[in-house]
Amino acid sequence: MNEFVAIDFETANPKRVSACALGFSVVKDGSIVESNGLLIKPVGGHAPFQTKIHSITESDTSDKPEFPDIYTSVSHLFDMPVVGHSMFDKQVLNALSDHFGLRIRFDYIDSASVAKEKLPHLKNHKLKTLAKHFDLPAFKHHDATADAKTCAEIFVRLHGSTIAALPSVDHEFELIATAILEDGRVDYKEAYQLLYWLEDHAHESPDLSTLLDLITQTLTDDILEEAESNAIKAMLQLAVHNRTK
Repeated sequence: MNEFVAIDFETANPKRVSACALGFSVVKDGSIVESNGLLIKPVGGHAPFQTKIHSITESDTSDKPEFPDIYTSVSHLFDMPVVGHSMFDKQVLNALSDHFGLRIRFDYIDSASVAKEKLPHLKNHKLKTLAKHFDLPAFKHHDATADAKTCAEIFVRLHGSTIAALPSVDHEFELIATAILEDGRVDYKEAYQLLYWLEDHAHESPDLSTLLDLITQTLTDDILEEAESNAIKAMLQLAVHNRTK
């Protein structure tokens, strides 16, 4: 892991294919050698709730290229191991690859899972918590470039971690659910991360299918209110309990 690229996507609407920004930081020999961000014209346009999170509007992206045109200038990045903080960015990249027929092949590492294994004593393993733990500079969360750079800095400090083999569906669900629940709240990005994972895996188990139905209904208006966040949290806690008891 002397060389990798950390990435962060922001999405314009609840669909995982709706990337409107890509941030990336290239690390070589333990140092960031390149850091940049690109705006993308998203599939499906912008939704107000997502715009409220990252402040990227229709006017910001209306004249920007779609992802395939951007991909031609960044495709070399994915020859390196790709690091993202959660499985969300992997899901977005896979969705873009499938939607546009790009056949992107990449090795992905979730730095949040690595941090949880390496630093189990922390109260949670979110980007801001780890940045504070490592005494990194303050950064603007949900700015793709800033998030990618912070992810890169964090992973450099976690360097030397053993990357486990691909987990089973049960173990992967446990990792995702535990990471979401560990700070006691569910934010919109985590909710959609879980929704996207369930869309790919719910067919493998009746209880996952039930959870998918409930979360889909909760997110039907594409807005995550506090009460809805609490409802997802309760559903998720019950699913984890049922699958680990």
